[in-house]
Amino acid sequence: MKTVSKSSIVTLVLLCGLLIAGCKKHQDTTGSASSSGVASSSGAVNSSGVPATFRDLRKLPGTVFDVTYTPNTVQIDLPAAQKCLKSVSDDGRVFVFECDDPRLQKLKEGAVMFLEHLGVRRVVAVHTDGAQIGIMTDTAALTDFIQDGTIQFTVPVNFAELQARNEPEMNLENELASDFPNWLSPPSVEAAEGNAKFSVHTKGETDGWEFEIEGEPEGDGLKLSLNAAKKKLPGMTPSVKVTGQLEHVSTAFKAVVHGGQMQNFNYSTPMKGHINVNWSVITMQPGSGIGEARLKLPPFAKDVFDIYGIPFLFKVDEALIFKPGFGGKKDAAEGGFNVNYDGTSGVSIQGQQSSPQGTMDAQPEAEKTTAESLAPHGVVLAVNAPKVSVSLGTESIKEAIKQAIPSGISDKVGEFLEKGPFGGFFKSPKEDFFKIEGAAYVQLVTEFDYTGSGPLSIVPCSLTRLNFYAQAGADASAFALKGESPKVNIKETHFVARQPDINACGEK
Repeated sequence: MKTVSKSSIVTLVLLCGLLIAGCKKHQDTTGSASSSGVASSSGAVNSSGVPATFRDLRKLPGTVFDVTYTPNTVQIDLPAAQKCLKSVSDDGRVFVFECDDPRLQKLKEGAVMFLEHLGVRRVVAVHTDGAQIGIMTDTAALTDFIQDGTIQFTVPVNFAELQARNEPEMNLENELASDFPNWLSPPSVEAAEGNAKFSVHTKGETDGWEFEIEGEPEGDGLKLSLNAAKKKLPGMTPSVKVTGQLEHVSTAFKAVVHGGQMQNFNYSTPMKGHINVNWSVITMQPGSGIGEARLKLPPFAKDVFDIYGIPFLFKVDEALIFKPGFGGKKDAAEGGFNVNYDGTSGVSIQGQQSSPQGTMDAQPEAEKTTAESLAPHGVVLAVNAPKVSVSLGTESIKEAIKQAIPSGISDKVGEFLEKGPFGGFFKSPKEDFFKIEGAAYVQLVTEFDYTGSGPLSIVPCSLTRLNFYAQAGADASAFALKGESPKVNIKETHFVARQPDINACGEK
């Protein structure tokens, strides 16, 4: 019996793959450029040209994609983008291409760059340096590239399925391709570094705070865990711990555009679960426990929803503001709160009119706060979690590129910018702490406010306030909505407790 070498088997597998890919065809709907199902060395795609790690929405029940694009929209298919795109700046604003594709010559100021399956950007400026073309961009609204049409989808999110889809399969192709880096194997999961779209376990540091985030599938939902602690500095050691569960997420999105104008917009999702927050503060020197931390952290989970070449970034986020006020040398305090929630949150926008959609049943409960401090003291803690969103902004295109072109793309744009005229364009925009650019979202916000007078007061008092909001909204700039970005309250609950329960300890 003749022995077949490993290299021969690899060659056979590659040839079979090319033959199969060459026989497959895909036709998009109105206004969409066709894409082949050829898997490139940069990133695997399915038979319809959609990156393999993306959630393909075309066959989901209720999906509608019937659009025509604006005349100034320049479509570039995924294989061409994988071949020509050489670099993306860290802030996602500058794209550097290098190839002779004639479509790149159409990317002039005022045009809209539509990189199929990667994202859409509005062209602000162009600079050419030899064979390289630098494109300065900004966020594009739906109406910047859609003239008429409807985009509608409802995506039930099963986090166990999300995790399974993100894990590389150990099959014959992957094993045989080990000598050929990334030719057949899917992108690797880097959950420990927070690069995976499903963040199973992420550790890191932000603004001097060390954090650890975990998100584990549980049923059809997600089990949440966040530990954040300030690095030990002379004087103060604060920490916050958040645990909870999120169930029954089913993101529903609808946008109707006519004549380049947004006619109506709807976004909603059911959410059920609970959240528990505990905090503590210890001071070691006078005046050290006064300050504020604003922490915007990596997501508990993320995924790319692809609908006929347009990628939306789905995320489950969290953020928090923590402001302790302690002036003593050896003060200590701890407390917490719980929220159980069940319902649906959403927003419907018709013209300039925004209205809440759904109902949310939620009752926050404060745990007992214990404090050892002779002087007046207090804590303010605001937790924005969970926040469920789909976005079509800078972050969405950066994530899509990272997954679809995992190798060879990095922030190497510096050398190009040194030769070009883009320097004057770079100004750091002021960040809205709770805002996700280009996003439609639903979120739960819980505000905890505790003050204590200390035992030396004539009447030793403590006052605790707990405010809960279930909210929904959308970024007006991305979805071409009139006026400021709309935000509506679906549920608002307030809780006040004082000890002793007398007016001398504050108004309820």
